[in-house]
Amino acid sequence: MDYHEAAAPKPTVGLLSLRKAENMSDWRKLTAIGLVVGLTQLSLADLAMPQEAATPSNPTLTKQQVDQLGVGARVKVQLADGKKLGGSIAAIEEGAFLLASGRENSPRRVAYDQVAQLRLAKLTYRASGQVDPAEAKRVVAGLGVGKHIMVKTAAGQEFHGNIQAIEPDQFIMLPDHQAAPVQIAYNDVRQLGPNLSTGAKIGIIAGAVGAGIVIALLIWLEHAD
Repeated sequence: MDYHEAAAPKPTVGLLSLRKAENMSDWRKLTAIGLVVGLTQLSLADLAMPQEAATPSNPTLTKQQVDQLGVGARVKVQLADGKKLGGSIAAIEEGAFLLASGRENSPRRVAYDQVAQLRLAKLTYRASGQVDPAEAKRVVAGLGVGKHIMVKTAAGQEFHGNIQAIEPDQFIMLPDHQAAPVQIAYNDVRQLGPNLSTGAKIGIIAGAVGAGIVIALLIWLEHAD
């Protein structure tokens, strides 16, 4: 009488389906974990990036910029050694300016030849009640010649265009699709700020679409059979 070894039972269809589902679930989890780890590593790399020394700007141009902004302007400063400061211009001297900060008891003296970058802390202006021409002028100076901006006047006019010149009592801008520039007095400005270019708007939309795709992928991975 022949004896044959008993054949191993074949996995049932239900068992195969279960294993397949488990493998798919594991794959989805690994994919989601990979995305999270990748984004986390990018964030940590940005945080770990050390401050690098910057090239000092032209001291004469820096003083002109400080003079334009004036005492009281809230600014952000990057020094040539990479250190960043913030505060209000308390006084303007021949070779430096004093920067007042809530973190220090007395204003800090910042030499113009040690400044790598200086900019206005807030590059938008909106009048709340009475118009503030000094603040409007600071924002125009902070944006600078050539910047594409949006302006609303006290008369209700709205302009979009580029700053052509900055003067003591007014600025000149060239509105979009117009050949002739317009002069706008600072005491006539109700709202002012940078106007996004077409390229910048496309970049923002592309970023939003990319984020939406990642979210949709994660949702699909979570609920896919």
